[in-house]
Amino acid sequence: MTVISIEGASAVGKTTTSAQLAASYGGFHIPEVNTWWKQRPVPEYREWWFERQADRWRITQEHLATHRFAVIDIDLFQPFWYNWAFDFTLFDRQSLEFVSHYYRKLILQQQIGFPDKYYVLSATEVELRKRKVEDTTRRRGGFEMNLQFVEPQKSYFRALNAFVPDLVHFIESVSVETNAELIMNTIPPGRRDHTYSIELFDYMVDWLGSHKASEFR
Repeated sequence: MTVISIEGASAVGKTTTSAQLAASYGGFHIPEVNTWWKQRPVPEYREWWFERQADRWRITQEHLATHRFAVIDIDLFQPFWYNWAFDFTLFDRQSLEFVSHYYRKLILQQQIGFPDKYYVLSATEVELRKRKVEDTTRRRGGFEMNLQFVEPQKSYFRALNAFVPDLVHFIESVSVETNAELIMNTIPPGRRDHTYSIELFDYMVDWLGSHKASEFR
């Protein structure tokens, strides 16, 4: 069965769209790490977040046989482009080399993989701020900081799309219902060949290593 992943800016509608897709079309929703793992070790060791991404992939695989598709809320490879967007100054300055070394082992052991398709939702900054104010269920403490990665993130996913055509579909997020309908009209019918592609992985690492996020702001 098909695995998709939904990405985009804070308040763009990733979680509500993911949940709506699963509920309306027979999919299984994989929430973000912070939803399923509220308690963290103290002190939190550097690989903890990576391990939880691998757990999300494992859970995805376990539910594919009983669901039409799985939708991963926030990219499993987020530690790459998110750290890159802030010049690898976050999370105790985890370098690209550190992250890629750990993830490479996961890819080779098929403990984590790429989705069959990414859906990147977008909206104007004015609209994102409006949605943040209207959504009283979440604090979104990092909202202002996360606005900085919006354009770099789009450039990153455009680069992935150039390497694997039709890997990424960009959607202007008008409403949850419209998002869900557009996704279901373009969702791949089954698994694609790049799931555990080390070539795609190396391309991703090389692209991040040869570009600065500031180029795209």
